[in-house]
Amino acid sequence: MMKEKFFRRCMNSYQLFTYECERVSARYDDVKFCVLQCESKFQNMDHLAEVIMDISEFYNENWLGNADYIHIPDAKTVWENYLKYPIIMAYREDGDEIEILGVTTIKFFQNTHGQVNPYYPIPDKKYFEVTGILAKQNSGIKNIGKHIYEIVLEALKKYKLILPDFDVIFVADCRNYMSINGAKGGAKYLRDSIEEKIFGNIIGFYTLKNQDELVEAPTFVAKFCFDENYVQSEEITFDFQNSPHLFQGLLENLIANLSSKGIGPGIKNYDGNDVVTYYELENQSINLDNVTIIPNGTELGNDRIPWPTRKRVRNHE
Repeated sequence: MMKEKFFRRCMNSYQLFTYECERVSARYDDVKFCVLQCESKFQNMDHLAEVIMDISEFYNENWLGNADYIHIPDAKTVWENYLKYPIIMAYREDGDEIEILGVTTIKFFQNTHGQVNPYYPIPDKKYFEVTGILAKQNSGIKNIGKHIYEIVLEALKKYKLILPDFDVIFVADCRNYMSINGAKGGAKYLRDSIEEKIFGNIIGFYTLKNQDELVEAPTFVAKFCFDENYVQSEEITFDFQNSPHLFQGLLENLIANLSSKGIGPGIKNYDGNDVVTYYELENQSINLDNVTIIPNGTELGNDRIPWPTRKRVRNHE
């Protein structure tokens, strides 16, 4: 009861993310989880500018998968995100050096009559997007990604005590089994470790077209559910195949697997010159735990090439 009163007194999500970061950090001797905007170490502008560039390079160096799966943020994009959204970061110190171990940006959107996010265009809906959680490759420290999921999902569950009417959304390229496994693994970790009622369901997908041509693979939209009974859904396997028209073939596979769930007529909006169409499922009971992705090479041949990294110079005396 005391904890619930504390959470109700918290005025914004930054405070709740910070609370969860401190709770998880207590499990480690040398790893710190923080909200970048609230960490005293990075309030000096020189330190902040350095870590903003480091975050961009962290994505550049550690995202080595298919180029279609993620848009690597440059330093300008990270800075813009810093000004608008909480950035959750795991790091450890080695003298004056900061080693980033994991990071994510939790974006918040509010659809109004004048401004609707085309990728989840539910009218009058407020929602957080939990996507792009990335941990350092081969760091030797396990479960950083799972702990970031723990921090984010636990904080947002508590935030519902203050602002009940919002969704928590996850999106992933339909072939990106690594990201999908990360999302369902994060929810399962919470169910198993602290008996939280958190799971994810696929609720729809969207396409991006330019002049009727798909410009990227169809993308799953899933929603994290809180305080609801976990129901084992039917197993669904998306067994993709290469074809001369790859993106169209992926879309046809999605439609074939999801047609029994009732695919809505599609909500169209523009993102620049591209048309985004969001298809909502009438039956939204597809649990991520019961989804299997078999890319069958449809993700190959488009490996992302990291940018050249800058020469680091640190002088904050």
